[in-house]
Amino acid sequence: MSGPRYQRSKRQDQRLVGFECQDCGWVSFPEEKRTCKQCGAAPAEFADVQLAERGTVETFVVQQYLPDDIETPQPVAIVDVPQADGEGEPARVYGLLTETDLEELEVGTEVVARFREMFSDGERPVNSFKFSVPRRSKGAASDGGTDADAEASDDPDAGVESDGGEADA
Repeated sequence: MSGPRYQRSKRQDQRLVGFECQDCGWVSFPEEKRTCKQCGAAPAEFADVQLAERGTVETFVVQQYLPDDIETPQPVAIVDVPQADGEGEPARVYGLLTETDLEELEVGTEVVARFREMFSDGERPVNSFKFSVPRRSKGAASDGGTDADAEASDDPDAGVESDGGEADA
């Protein structure tokens, strides 16, 4: 069995950590590059930046025809995820959408990142981030109520979930 294409530290595995080019401010996610894709600096110098847990759908597609063992329809999106401190450029992240009705998905929709088990290779789980539309808390008032996801803990380990290794729609 071959190893991963690139290395990630334990800190990166369950956190949204991007890499900001020190020449132009472009943010790479999920891996640190040797050359900046925006300004062409080589070798580029990158600094770690914490990304926010929420982002905005910039574009998406709903995959209908996939191998038989993958549940369809399978929505995937390009999401702009801002830096946690609100400064600098957002990272552009490609990700699967889960727990999301296709009718509620459109360009500009706010989504929240969730760390999930994507699948298992038989020996170890393969984990990554999926995105979902934030849910309203049960029993919320008809005037909008409160968003349960907005009240999430600042604990970076909170919300680490497994969805049983199945592809979600």
